[in-house]
Amino acid sequence: MKQLYKIDILTMLAITLLGIIQGQVTVFYIIYLFWFQELIRTLVDFVYLIWKKKTIREKFDFIKISFGSFFILFIYVVFIVLLFGFMLNWGNRDLIGKNILVLMFRNWYFNANMLLFLAEYIYFRSRADNTDLQMPLFSRRHIILHISIILGAFVQLAIAPKLNLENQWVSALTILPFLVLKIWIDRPEKIKNAIPK
Repeated sequence: MKQLYKIDILTMLAITLLGIIQGQVTVFYIIYLFWFQELIRTLVDFVYLIWKKKTIREKFDFIKISFGSFFILFIYVVFIVLLFGFMLNWGNRDLIGKNILVLMFRNWYFNANMLLFLAEYIYFRSRADNTDLQMPLFSRRHIILHISIILGAFVQLAIAPKLNLENQWVSALTILPFLVLKIWIDRPEKIKNAIPK
């Protein structure tokens, strides 16, 4: 599990750093990345859990119970896209253009992050002890989204206007707190359902 975690973090950091150097990473990019990773986790866990249900009735009941998890993610994405994708960047056509490319899956750094994360998480879930796997309505990864939204609004409103965001290294410093937050909350000793040794 720790090895998989290290690979996940290293690949995300490497791809994100390349994107920053190329000027393709924004605050929206990183918050939307966290949201999309949570969507992937929820979908993969949903498939594993529904596969374990033996009868049609059990599957149907589980789908109804799982609705809350997807609804919360829907609320998050509407808020993230409207606020960080457009409203906070309204006067900056360049940033809005970059955010639209992310939404349309035309940002290859974002796409690479998502595809690698999907492969890593499917591999993790296939090797993990899924006995106690559940889909809680609210998890610690939602904390990442909550704090990222608050931190992101602060960065966009208070810090970004004072910095020259044309400089990719200033962008890197702006995005660094989000990456540290993710690494700290997702560290292996916090993760349940780890792969047995």
